[in-house]
Amino acid sequence: MFTFEGSCWLTPGEQREAILRLVNDGIIKWDNGRTLPLKSGGTTDTYINMRQMRDFPGLIGYLAGLYENPLRRLRVDRIVEVPDAVSPMAGVISVATGIPLVTIREEAKAGRVVKGKMIGTIKRGDRVAIIDDVVTDGASKLTPIAELRAAGAEIVAIIVLVDRQQGWKKKLAEAGYGDVGVWPAMTLHDVRKYLVTEGIMRRCDPGIEAKNPIIVALDGKSWDEVLPIIDRLRPSGCILKANDLLLEDGLERIIADLSVYGRVMADPKWCDIPNTLVNFCKRLRRMPPWAVTVHASGGSEMVKAAVDTLAGTPTIVLAVTVLTSLKDECEVITGRLPIDQVKVLAKVVYEAGARGFVCSTEEAAMLRGMYPDATIVTPGLRSPGKEAHEQKRVGTFAGAQEAGANYYVGGRQFFGAEDPVAEINRVIKEELKIEL
Repeated sequence: MFTFEGSCWLTPGEQREAILRLVNDGIIKWDNGRTLPLKSGGTTDTYINMRQMRDFPGLIGYLAGLYENPLRRLRVDRIVEVPDAVSPMAGVISVATGIPLVTIREEAKAGRVVKGKMIGTIKRGDRVAIIDDVVTDGASKLTPIAELRAAGAEIVAIIVLVDRQQGWKKKLAEAGYGDVGVWPAMTLHDVRKYLVTEGIMRRCDPGIEAKNPIIVALDGKSWDEVLPIIDRLRPSGCILKANDLLLEDGLERIIADLSVYGRVMADPKWCDIPNTLVNFCKRLRRMPPWAVTVHASGGSEMVKAAVDTLAGTPTIVLAVTVLTSLKDECEVITGRLPIDQVKVLAKVVYEAGARGFVCSTEEAAMLRGMYPDATIVTPGLRSPGKEAHEQKRVGTFAGAQEAGANYYVGGRQFFGAEDPVAEINRVIKEELKIEL
């Protein structure tokens, strides 16, 4: 059986061509302020209105040709149309492929000879593919799935142009249809990535981005988990910190994807021989992030190797001094108190060319006095009264600001909030007193 899970039926080059065509014909609309209304409620920055293809006969033929490919590959017996966005091209696809067409309405029409929801014939055991324009939370697919299951059909896939990645897996699973999958031509992220990288839509207002010092830690989260949040955060200009997420789909790919939504702090905390750091950093040159972390304890040669390899890129090399999870143990390991160890390591890496430090709020003021030109990032921050978790040397956002740090890292406080975006905005406005 053909497996399509996690894939798209258009290549990146084909996606680009399709998106450009849809943009030129006004099918894709965008707005940096995220004011475009959604049928389900809320707003978005990117909207695909395929109902408007009716104005462009040539576009109908073009899109129908795209849909032919996945339907032929799946070798289905019936194409099932969910009206009305794809209705203009459903018949065209059926004629081109020779595959019979079935229409399933959301509601049966009263006063008709055929009073059911289904127009067309389904035989028990038929392999069918549902076609639609987009999939959001999957609610609109429940009726056709139920009708097809009742008729004894095997649903091979739901074929859509765009997966808006808004929870259809959960919705279908809750309805008992967890075995039904969606095969998209592209995701909304693919559309947004094209719009941003091609300069059609801005990632964020440069002025707002320059004023926002919040770094959102995406630790322990998958791409599917972080995407709905960073999508909404994009206009705010937050920096996105990734460590284990860098391993999910390749370092360069994840940095490129995250860069659509904000500046990226790649946080692998590299510590190895200088030559290995050169090899690591060469990969970053192809998709340079805003910053990358290395352990200051790796020594001057290692740090210099990173700084020299990334010279000419916008990437800041941030030297991690003493982890905020260390306190008493720091003296056991190094023979020094954290503040003394930070002072020693900072001197070593500064002389090696690094101009950025990662330290707790307890050392930030000291480093600001010693190195006025340095970029100082403070992790382990939370609002007053919030849980410290495994961190030993924690601080508040306002405290880090007062100590002279430039950027402030928060994670679980934000992701654990009922509305992560609102919580981040609250910290910026109420605790840091910054108006974006």
